[in-house]
Formats: sequence, structure tokens, C-alpha cells
Amino acid sequence: MLRIASIAWKNIGRNKVRSGVIWGAIAIGLFSGTFLLASLEGWVLGAIHDDIAKELSHVQIHHVDFLANEDISAHFIREEVENKLQEAPLPPQTAVAFRLKLLGMLASPHAALGVSAKAVFAEEEKKVSNLWQNIPENQGGFLTDDTKNAIVLSQRMADKLKAKLKSKLVFTFQDAQGEMQSIAFRVGGIYKTTNGMFDEVNVFVRHADVLEYTGLPPGAVHEAALLLADIEASTPTALQLKGIFPDKSVQDWLEKNPLVALLFAYTKFMGLIIVGIFLLALSFGILNTMLMAVLERTKELGMLGAIGMSKGKIFSMIMLETVFLTLLGGATGIVLAIAALLPTMKTGIDLSFFMEDQFEDFGFSSMFYPVLRMEMLIEIVGMVVAAGVLSAIYPALKALKLKPLEAIRKDS
Repeated sequence: MLRIASIAWKNIGRNKVRSGVIWGAIAIGLFSGTFLLASLEGWVLGAIHDDIAKELSHVQIHHVDFLANEDISAHFIREEVENKLQEAPLPPQTAVAFRLKLLGMLASPHAALGVSAKAVFAEEEKKVSNLWQNIPENQGGFLTDDTKNAIVLSQRMADKLKAKLKSKLVFTFQDAQGEMQSIAFRVGGIYKTTNGMFDEVNVFVRHADVLEYTGLPPGAVHEAALLLADIEASTPTALQLKGIFPDKSVQDWLEKNPLVALLFAYTKFMGLIIVGIFLLALSFGILNTMLMAVLERTKELGMLGAIGMSKGKIFSMIMLETVFLTLLGGATGIVLAIAALLPTMKTGIDLSFFMEDQFEDFGFSSMFYPVLRMEMLIEIVGMVVAAGVLSAIYPALKALKLKPLEAIRKDS
């Protein structure tokens, strides 16, 4: 078998132009497919991690009735949940933050907007959310002590309300008794994220500034958000907490936003389909080239048969030639893709020149960082090998149909 492999390898170099064209076509196809697959996965993973860092966290705990319509009365007492969490065997470096969530109207002298106000404890909120990192230095801070009744809103909201730092805004909402409450706030910070849908509705205030207006008891909160060190621990931790809090709603980020998880799975699937289409198109080129090679070498293959080479060995030789050529082109394409991807995995790829900030309107950043996983490379290599083997079958079978004596006489 080693001798057949050696002959097959040498045959590749006999027609350098033909072999080079196929080699180059496969390399370009695999380069494009690998780069696209890594980019798509990085784009969607970036959106997932962005949502987790800004809003979802890895696990959330609510009153069982809160998620239906975010009823202000569907609360729980912070200390009761906090004590159980402290006793629970949570993964190391788990951060926890508690929030009130109030739906209402935010108004300035110029306009009014429907918003979701998150009443938080500033320092612990910074441990589960990176929202505070999205506030430019000249746009205030995240609920700092120097602004009484501070409110943090997005740049989009500020533009619509014609508000700036220290501007007075009024937040109106319905308390637990059904009475309308209005609280005056001063803009203490203006943030801007890459998720326009998030920026349209979310504002942040201090828990202590709004609790007395809600009609809820001391220590009342609507949500406990847990941020873990490893996203893979989200589901096991959620399952564990469901046993600890049977009377609460416990959700990991997949349950909280299944559409994002579905989009991730769909994108991975479509990426593989695209690579498969590239390889399918290349397979026809490989098949055509190898078939021509077989027909051009009719006399040679006839001579090999005449001197005693079995049909099985001739079949293996043609198959190995095709597989070697496919693997060479595939390896070249993957190496080129890795070389191109490594710098962009650190610096990112910015698509704002193409669609400006339109990605943000759909909750995606125009900047993304490609992700290259070993599993991805294994899948691509497997597809390359499969394409090479399938492309080689017909030319190899064609070679078997040659009759040694007729093949020799034909070209003599």
C-alpha cells in the first residue's frame, strides 16, 4: 500500500499546471469557507456574550408570576434569597446582583418615552453587568454619589428627550396599589452600547431612590442575576437552583432568550452548509480534472494492468491521487485562513463602513471577533476528505473499465 501511495504522490507532480489549478481552487474555497464560518460564529457569539454582560446574565431568579407581565407586586425579599444563595454550592467567582424592574414613562419638557427602569445596587450591578463601561468619560458615571436621584439613560434616549448631564427628567409608574407615582431624577450618566434595541428602553436608577414609592416592603426586589465565570456552567447551575428555589422561577440565559441560542445553532448549521456548497462545487472540478487525467493516461494504465497491477491497486492509486490533491489544497486553505484570522481575533472586524450602525438596530454590533475552534477545523477537514473521496470514485471506476491489451493497442 505504501508503494501505491508513493506512486500516487509522484503522479500529482507529473502535470504541475493541472494539479496546481485544482490545488489553488480548493485552497481558495477552503480559505473562504473557513474564514466565513469563523466570522459567523464570532458574530453570533459576540451578540450572546454582549446580551449576557449587559442584560441576561447567566442565571436569573424571579417570582413565579413576574415574567408573565412584569407585575410590580410579584416580588420577593432579597435577604431570603441571598441567604440561600450564600449556602448553595455555586461555582467559584459567581457574582450576584438584585434589581427592581419598573415599567413606566420617562419625560422631559420636550418628549416622553416608555422605558424599563432597573433599580439596582450600583456596586454589585457592576459585577454582573458591563453597562457602566459603556459610559464615556465626558458623559458622567454609573449612579455615582455626586448626583442625587441619579438616572442613567442611553444616548438614543437623551437625543429623543433632548437631555444632557444634570437635565431633569420625571419617571412616572404605577405602584403596587395601582396608584400613579412620579419621581424627579437628574441625568447622572449617558451610555451607548452596540445594541440599539437595548438602548431604546433601559434606564438605571438606585434601588434606594425608588423603593419608598413602589408600595413594596423593605428589601423587595424582582430579580436576582447571577454571572458565572464559565458560560458552560449556566445550565447545571440553573438546574441546581431550581431545586433550592422550588417556589421561584429560575432560568439560565438559554431559557431567558431562546431566540439567541436558536440563531447561534442556525448560524453554525448555515456556515457548514455554505462550506459544503463550496466543496460540492469544487468536487465537480476535481472529478472533471481526474477524469481527464485517467483518459489521458489510458496507455499507461493499460501497461500497469498488463504487467500485473491488480484492478484494486489501480483503483487505490487513482483514489489516493485525488485525496492527496484535495488534502493539499484543503490544508493550504485552512492554514491561510488561520493566518488571516489570528490578527482579526484580537483586533476584530468592523463592518460599520458597510452598514454604519444599522446592525445595532437589530441588537448586533458592527464590530465582531472571529472564533476559531478545533471542533470547527475537524468538521471542515472531514468535509474535505469526504469531498475528495467522493470525487475520486467515478474516475477510479473508469480506470478499472480499461482493458490492458486494448488500451495499449489504442495508442500504439
